[in-house]
Amino acid sequence: MPVPLIDFRWYHAVNDQHKLDNVLASSAKHTQLHAIEADIIYSEAKGQSVMGHPPQVDGELTLALLLQQLNEANFQSTSMTDTDANILKLDFKSMKALQASIHDVENYLKDLPHQLHQHVWINADILAGPGGKGEDMQPKFDSVEFIQLLTSETSLMKSTTLSIGWTTSLTDIHAPYTMDMIDEMLTLLRSYPCKNITFPIRATSVLTSWEALRKLYDNNVDENKRWTLTLWWSLTSEQHKMTKDAMNRIHSLLESDYQSILPNRTFYDLVNFSPP
Repeated sequence: MPVPLIDFRWYHAVNDQHKLDNVLASSAKHTQLHAIEADIIYSEAKGQSVMGHPPQVDGELTLALLLQQLNEANFQSTSMTDTDANILKLDFKSMKALQASIHDVENYLKDLPHQLHQHVWINADILAGPGGKGEDMQPKFDSVEFIQLLTSETSLMKSTTLSIGWTTSLTDIHAPYTMDMIDEMLTLLRSYPCKNITFPIRATSVLTSWEALRKLYDNNVDENKRWTLTLWWSLTSEQHKMTKDAMNRIHSLLESDYQSILPNRTFYDLVNFSPP
């Protein structure tokens, strides 16, 4: 039986050797770990992509070494089905980091059964989203260039999952995704043959954005495509934490009506989340 999306368990920020060792140990013990997320920046000092999150400008663990160790441990290829393989989410922080990583990612994909390529996610914030108009809100990617690069017929990465979203700000963690933001994304995608897509959405904005976010579900009801949403939130301070009530309301909204198209189309990458 496939693991329901709501039951996927995530390991965040696998950006150093210690965290990678923990992931590999958990995977070897077949514990409940279904997905890992790792951040990639470009190191000018090393001249290659490394693991790290801005404002970092360098890191000890290179992307090439991370992928090599995941490959050697069969982190994803222990499963030969396209329904229960682990997810590897590579969160690129700049176009330069992505371009410098293509060779390493494609080498990793060559050793992975083709039906599992969709479980490698290429993540980037390619459009401006909720939270203000400051410089930090400007995407580090040209959205068209990003999509064209990853859907090119000559690229092995065309069979991965695009995890494409919007920049956000902590100025107002409940600021909504607007209809214009959603329409901009849907208009962009109409021109490209994207089969596997997940939209990373800040969970604290779901309830204030529902009318707009609903369009992401409604615009993809083709069973031959795999469009999902991935709700994310990791802050736990008193000022920023999500309440249990908010999590339950989101769960009820998305998962309770089994007659609708919504259930089992959302990943929950949320700290302290457990289904009611």
